[in-house]
Amino acid sequence: MKQAVVIGAGVGGAAAAALLAAEGYSVTVLEKNAYAGGRAAGYEREGFVCDMGVHYSGRGLNGPHGKVALRTGARLSFVKPDPFVRFAKDQNFCYLPVQFINPVTVIHLSRLVGFKWRNYPGIARAILKLAGAKTTKDVEPYDEMTLRDFLFQYTDDEEMHRVFDIFCGLLMVVPYHEASAGEFMWCFSKWAQSKSTSYPVGGFQAIPRAFLDAAARHGATVKYKQDVCGIRVNGHNRVLGVETKKKFYPADVVVSNAGIKRTLDLAGDGRFPPEYVKRVRGLKESKGGITVKYALDFKPTEVPVLFHYSEKVDFSKNLKLMEAGQVPSDPPLFIPSPTVADPGLAPKGRHILMCTTIVPEDLSASALTEKFLDELDKKMEDLFPRIRQGTVWKHRTNLDWVNTMAGGRGNASVSGIAQNFDQVGKNKPSPRTPIRGLYLVGCDAGGRGIGCDQASDSALNACAMITADMPL
Repeated sequence: MKQAVVIGAGVGGAAAAALLAAEGYSVTVLEKNAYAGGRAAGYEREGFVCDMGVHYSGRGLNGPHGKVALRTGARLSFVKPDPFVRFAKDQNFCYLPVQFINPVTVIHLSRLVGFKWRNYPGIARAILKLAGAKTTKDVEPYDEMTLRDFLFQYTDDEEMHRVFDIFCGLLMVVPYHEASAGEFMWCFSKWAQSKSTSYPVGGFQAIPRAFLDAAARHGATVKYKQDVCGIRVNGHNRVLGVETKKKFYPADVVVSNAGIKRTLDLAGDGRFPPEYVKRVRGLKESKGGITVKYALDFKPTEVPVLFHYSEKVDFSKNLKLMEAGQVPSDPPLFIPSPTVADPGLAPKGRHILMCTTIVPEDLSASALTEKFLDELDKKMEDLFPRIRQGTVWKHRTNLDWVNTMAGGRGNASVSGIAQNFDQVGKNKPSPRTPIRGLYLVGCDAGGRGIGCDQASDSALNACAMITADMPL
């Protein structure tokens, strides 16, 4: 029986462990923290179960998570409220159903956003193109084009560009002048076509936990508080196993969910071709995020997600202001209330409300960050006046918190390697590395999709390669 060691129990690592164990590999998972999940981990406070990050699923069981669950027997369920989002511009808003690509909703959104009537034909063609992709072949021609340039092919409508810049930032955590049009097309089309916008029962931590439970039922071993300090490779560039501070774990296959740059650190740059090292070290990461989380004694909303922005917002300009040390007013906000979907995440009659916005990934935990969090707090009090009296506790998180989720390795990006126009598709690192037997999973390699979908997708791709390269 071939031995497989998985480094890290984030969504990608947990999915890979379950898939390999189900195939018959002897699997050991080594997780640095005392808990699973990485960026999808959760925590409990005074009876409230809260995601460490701020998430929502565009595809639920109809996406990569569902494929992993089906192949491994993972017990995973999602709740699909409909309508799922309140889309607001200043004081005006509309509700979006799960099947949001329909004439009535598109007209309501167009009026709300303020598209110019004369631009409607071009805007409609752009939206239909973005929502219509079926396969990777449909999006590949647009992988190396920015979303901004793609939209200009159809319209120069200022409001169209502004709202898609904001939306791209919240969806893919990069501004639209950097984001890949092909990757955005994939995310948007799969979201629209799946009609499965949903939230996992038990919070996002339920996804890696379900995968690890499935892995264990197939014979895998999961070890926590195991800080990996090296990947051992022989003179023939073949992986031998994984070193921790306490023990060496021999392996025929090593799957790293530690991030591609950290994986190079663990194996040593000298083990890889110079051009590979140069490429990996030069990869850009997604933007960061700051968050205010509220435990409330009242129900703040009837729908699980609110998307709010102001007439004054220019997402790309906001990022430049922050990079220059200024705090912009009225940032675009992504505001989920997980307890609307799953009331079991809080004591009876109580709720969780989260607010997040995108910031530069190198914004330090400084006075500037605190001022920005103050701005978020103030905006939330304006949007939800009862928050002032109805907060049981409040948790403000900066980029240090994101770094902790990512494993404490100095990576404060929300989703790892950015889905930029030169870093997706054929330009995205493959799960298969130049070292024989060493593979990558997670948002850094070989997957497509929104957030955690990338991680499960990468695990499916990596395990297909492993079973082909090293069959039992």
